[in-house]
Amino acid sequence: MKNQISKSIMLFAITLCTFFSIAACKKDKTETSGKTGTFTIDGTSYTGNTETQTFVNDNYSIVCQSDEPYKFIQITFHNKAEAEAGGTFDVEDYSLNVSSGSVQLGTSDIITADPTSSKTIAVSGKKININNVTIQSTSSSTTTTINNANINF
Repeated sequence: MKNQISKSIMLFAITLCTFFSIAACKKDKTETSGKTGTFTIDGTSYTGNTETQTFVNDNYSIVCQSDEPYKFIQITFHNKAEAEAGGTFDVEDYSLNVSSGSVQLGTSDIITADPTSSKTIAVSGKKININNVTIQSTSSSTTTTINNANINF
């Protein structure tokens, strides 16, 4: 019986180590693109550098961040191929995984958001164009309007 328990504990430990090793190998990947963008949120304009992120679920995100004053806008696509192919994308309600043909928007003020106005954005030639999209926080009644954005990635 004691031998059986020892073997079970050992098997559990090996399984746990294997799981954490595999999980550690697949991490989110962030890259600075060397590109820039401009965006206007609630009437204030910003210019910033762009970086891209690929998440473990293959969702692909472009973040344009202004340092002075600090503000960012984040656009997350289903995957990199869809983002680079371009087209018109529907802005969807926040979820943990972006659907094909859709994007999710967030800002430094509202990380998880649902759209409450215009619900499309355009991407052409690895440039994102957003015009007058209002988003609302999923955790409060806070809203913000992305008046326009032109972000290269």
